[in-house]
Amino acid sequence: MRYNFSFSVTDEKLAVAIKSFRDSGGNLSKLICNLLQHYFFGDNNSKELLTKEMVKLLEIEKKINEFWEWADKIKPEIQELKEKLAEKQEQQELQDALPLIRELHEIVFEDLQDYEEFEAHCRRLAREPADAIKVRLSKWAAEKQLSMPQAVNLFFKAFPELKEKLEGRL
Repeated sequence: MRYNFSFSVTDEKLAVAIKSFRDSGGNLSKLICNLLQHYFFGDNNSKELLTKEMVKLLEIEKKINEFWEWADKIKPEIQELKEKLAEKQEQQELQDALPLIRELHEIVFEDLQDYEEFEAHCRRLAREPADAIKVRLSKWAAEKQLSMPQAVNLFFKAFPELKEKLEGRL
């Protein structure tokens, strides 16, 4: 004999879980019958234990779901703060490096103000402009106790217009 019962669910998360279970091929009638069998006809210990464990499990799942919802809500705020912090850090680094950038631009490589003339001069000496810059930049980096990558980075901040021509060659 078959009996049909209906029930309503007011908890949205529970409704979603039930739908997901059913959509993934789960037999909701069988699940409910098994739970009710254990609840009504299991020994008293197992009934009490099953009920307590289920309640505890549901509480834990609810707290985990609340945590993930909260985490998803604050992710954009965290990302925004990270971006602001990175921007401030970059501004501070630029501010700290400004004297070195000025030195590169105005003293060490004053002849690069007119790159075409510098390039022509290097060619007359049978040298590649990138090699001449690299040698001078290497010497300057050693004097300032900077690594070559740091010096190259500062060079391109001093001469951003040369980045396309010289990047990867210094």
